[in-house]
Amino acid sequence: MDQQLGLFDAVPAAAPFADLAAAREAARGCVRCDLAATRKQVVFGEGRAAPRLMIVGEGPSEADDNSGHPFSGPSGRVLDAWLVTLGLSREEVWLTNVVRCRPTQQEGNRLRNRPPRSGEIQACRLWMDAERQLVRPGLILCVGATAARALLGRDFKMTRDRGRWLETADGVPALATYNPAYVLRLEDDARARGEAEVTADLASVRERLAS
Repeated sequence: MDQQLGLFDAVPAAAPFADLAAAREAARGCVRCDLAATRKQVVFGEGRAAPRLMIVGEGPSEADDNSGHPFSGPSGRVLDAWLVTLGLSREEVWLTNVVRCRPTQQEGNRLRNRPPRSGEIQACRLWMDAERQLVRPGLILCVGATAARALLGRDFKMTRDRGRWLETADGVPALATYNPAYVLRLEDDARARGEAEVTADLASVRERLAS
């Protein structure tokens, strides 16, 4: 399938850092976009280097911004259940997001999560490229359309391409499913359908991991 390039859909440049520890330390002081003004901390990727699976989400949640760890809070508990289905633990995969600072918007007296903007994703490309070069995953699971479009192309559509194995520009097999936070917002029949579709997607990932 021909797709338009995504914001990260090019062969990542050589990582400008000696290792993940150096990249993580450098990222802590990042001011490459305006998210630096509202974040509590940079939420860098974490897990195992050279994993069979990298999981890429949209951006840190409020819980992630507080804890400093990706996929914390309710969404993290859903992801943990998905990992059990895959026969994996957090320590066996690499967890990250297309941006490493929480994107927010003011609603009343509090900040709400929002999808990252294209400029913010571009600004964070340095860290995504560094992680992909240093981590070198065997497979990528994109959770949510934002992550899928960033890695697989702007033409990606969840209604058409969810559950299909595609490839990043550097040849890493990747599949997209729903974001755990999205599934949590669904109700009744929509929730049941969403969970069934995720189950099918995870079965495809488990089969690919086994092969």
